Amino acid sequence: MFDIVNESAAGSNQWLNILLLIAAVARVYLEIIKFDFASLPLTKGMFKGDNEQAKKFHRTGLLLSLGYIVLSAPFTLFA
Repeated sequence: MFDIVNESAAGSNQWLNILLLIAAVARVYLEIIKFDFASLPLTKGMFKGDNEQAKKFHRTGLLLSLGYIVLSAPFTLFA
């Protein structure tokens, strides 16, 4: 059985887990400093001025980032 958390398994994705963890922490940091994700050009193009829908979309991204940090950080840091 292949386990992506087990570093002794051939082809472990430990560096990918670390990279994704850093990206999730950066996403949470941008939320803490009140970065306006709705003002990004790609967001404006996707939602055509519907600011409320854009905020819901980016709130979901924040929740996914927090979930990734909570669920993967202990395994990544203590492996």
